[in-house]
Amino acid sequence: MPKEIFPSSFECDCGHQSDFFENTVREMKAMSQKKKVYLADSAPEEHTIVFYKGKMVEIQCPKKLHSLTGSDNHLLFEYPLPDSPRQ
Repeated sequence: MPKEIFPSSFECDCGHQSDFFENTVREMKAMSQKKKVYLADSAPEEHTIVFYKGKMVEIQCPKKLHSLTGSDNHLLFEYPLPDSPRQ
């Protein structure tokens, strides 16, 4: 479970720690009252902190994303075919 380290750091399940200025975290929490807000760190393996309703709700980890998508990191999009050919 990711955790917030008072006053302005966050630790991912993988052990990565993201550190920010206190004012930045305070502003993100305020902005997240009505919608999700994302704050990315500048580490080589960038983690993204997700805030909603004034709290950290998730840390998006590139290691977890990599394990979910595989080594290719390709996404598949399917589009519906038209019922009849266009003329």
